[in-house]
Amino acid sequence: MDFWSTFARFYDVAEALNGSVYREMTETTARLVPHGAAVLDCAAGTGALSIAAARRAERVVCTDQSDKMLNVARKKAKKRRFVNIEFERANIFHLDYADGEFDVVIAGNVLHLLNEPENAVRELSRVTKPGGKILLPTFMTRDKAAITEVLLKAYKQLGFSPSTEYSPREYVEMLKRCNVGEVKSKLIKGTVPCCYAVIIKGSL
Repeated sequence: MDFWSTFARFYDVAEALNGSVYREMTETTARLVPHGAAVLDCAAGTGALSIAAARRAERVVCTDQSDKMLNVARKKAKKRRFVNIEFERANIFHLDYADGEFDVVIAGNVLHLLNEPENAVRELSRVTKPGGKILLPTFMTRDKAAITEVLLKAYKQLGFSPSTEYSPREYVEMLKRCNVGEVKSKLIKGTVPCCYAVIIKGSL
């Protein structure tokens, strides 16, 4: 958490270094959110995916464990005049929301940071309604291009410490092991590629 609180004010600058990937990731998120949906965004950082979702959603709950990240997200939403976004602290492993409360649940670029990502996915599934979507875009760093290696070394010197580095195949296999629904994915190519995975929650 210390890294994310310290890094909060520079996070959007880091996003810009991987700009084409972030743009496609946010546009994909906006397209996947149905009009009028209730959306939960976990580990939302500075709120890029929450803001994308808010373009079509009726309600977005933007959550993170870092107050400083949430403060940046709150300012961005206010500047863009979004009034349908709420901001709360939340733990991705223990969400204080009802079963099936949300039509769409987002957790972008966080599962590679967790020691037990499968448990997080199952908790995200719990608060997603049957037939709803779980959006899980995550950076792929297993097979590094030279520029990716340079960026990751810089982040790690600042304190960034991923628990797992995935290839797209490994990432999708991990999600399938969670056994919470159908997994679809596409690879967004760029400086640091992103595997944009979507789980359609099954009816249990």
